[in-house]
Amino acid sequence: MLSEVESNRRFVREALPLLSSYLYSEQVELEPIKLQVGNEDEDEYQEFADLLRMRHALACGQTLKPIIEAIKRGVSQSSEIVRAESKGAIFGRLDIPLYLNSRGTNLSWPRAFPVLIAKATANTPENQLVVDTLRQLVRRLNATGNLEASAERSNCISLMRWGREQLHSVPWNRVIPVQIAERLYLESENRLRKRQTGNEPAYGRFLDWYKQWSFDASRSSPDELENLVDLILAFPSASFFYDRVFEIWCLHKLIESFRRCGAVITDGPRPLLERLNRPIYAINYEGYKSNIWFQKALPTSEARWAYVESKRSLIGIPDITVIGSDGRRLLIDAKRREVRSPTRSEETYKMLGYLENFRNLFQKTPFCGALCFLSSTDLFTEVAADGNHRIVLIGAHTNNPKICAFGGRMDTLVSEWLSQRQFNDTFEGISVPNQLM
Repeated sequence: MLSEVESNRRFVREALPLLSSYLYSEQVELEPIKLQVGNEDEDEYQEFADLLRMRHALACGQTLKPIIEAIKRGVSQSSEIVRAESKGAIFGRLDIPLYLNSRGTNLSWPRAFPVLIAKATANTPENQLVVDTLRQLVRRLNATGNLEASAERSNCISLMRWGREQLHSVPWNRVIPVQIAERLYLESENRLRKRQTGNEPAYGRFLDWYKQWSFDASRSSPDELENLVDLILAFPSASFFYDRVFEIWCLHKLIESFRRCGAVITDGPRPLLERLNRPIYAINYEGYKSNIWFQKALPTSEARWAYVESKRSLIGIPDITVIGSDGRRLLIDAKRREVRSPTRSEETYKMLGYLENFRNLFQKTPFCGALCFLSSTDLFTEVAADGNHRIVLIGAHTNNPKICAFGGRMDTLVSEWLSQRQFNDTFEGISVPNQLM
């Protein structure tokens, strides 16, 4: 039996391949326009992304502080040749070309000689990576300025102040990153391997930490996945945070089902922050192409209902929308609430609202929708109507993931949806993909 905390941890861990795109896609700017998700007046997913990134930055930043202090006790150095002037006697190596050019005009006494001397500098690859990381940390924490006041927010401000103080202090204020972070990391790793830093324990800890900072779930070990889950859940979370996680978890499970049914991923996953203008995935099943959108509004031009005063169409935004090359749609809404009965009238009527308001989209193709819940039983309920319209209710087991039938039920839904694909505006007899239960 899993507690609620362990259950939430499970969904975070299994959704990490997509959740992590909020972390390592920092170069992707948030959409500059308002994205209407659920509530028409706010973008809950932008708030979720800010919170997730803040939690990751805050947890990583707290563990970075002692590492930076350990590095400062033995900062790595290298030598560089700099030009200087030596009066009277020559200290260093005479800069002969410059000396010859200035010999006729150099009338000072004692004589001044241009020389080249070796000077110790902290501008090594590993120190450049430290500075680049501190800048990233400050930028990410600074981007959370609109979050509500809380203990997390206070710690965030304190950590941001510490990061700025570090950047303006010796030796970091004299270090200038001259390469991209990926290249700096490789060079730092190589220098650490050759024991060229002079402080291998501290810099080794920093490079291990950097793996968590630049986390990519697709290239991480199980231990690294668990460590990131610990970072994300280091602070208590409001209900809306886990609601968003469950929606992303359902998207991840849908992709797994398409793969098990034989579909090939041709593009994706794209960072979730790009969900407004691009599909998260593009797939191909035996020549039948589909795009998978996340939080994508149905076209308002097809809406039948509108507000009287503003004339604005009533929008509909399913959590997940699969659009086939024949125009068919598979709509999925995720509801992180535990159900104990086989029916859910309120959520089912909401799904039927998509069919009613956007009826023009489903005149030539049947409506297919799914509602995903938490359930301690094997929830799988079907609702059908004339015209081959269909809605299914699927439950993800809350207590025992080992007996959770969610994946198998989703396989059945995806398999049947693929079997009804159209070519040349007519249904053709196509063999049903293997159903994995």
